Amino acid sequence: MNRYQLADRGQTTGWHEADNDVNGLNEFRMRPVEVAAQAGKVEEFRAIMNHPSFEPTGARPFYFAEVGLSSGGTDADKRYRQLRPQLDAYRERFVAKR
Repeated sequence: MNRYQLADRGQTTGWHEADNDVNGLNEFRMRPVEVAAQAGKVEEFRAIMNHPSFEPTGARPFYFAEVGLSSGGTDADKRYRQLRPQLDAYRERFVAKR
């Protein structure tokens, strides 16, 4: 079970691929790409999405990005705007081809 999870609004416990399965679930049944999307962590999202073992089947990054946006906070809009290009790249790479 992954320990990578949300730590606070816009924060994660930090992505460390050596400690977590890129496709595994955490105790909240979230995949790493979903955690990064909800927190709006661009670098973590990119690292997870580009990991050679990443499997997008069943992942819901768009849903969790919207959850992060609707959770509010002073910088939710900014985090979402910064994540948007990576969500577009995800869509292009994994969704458009299916």
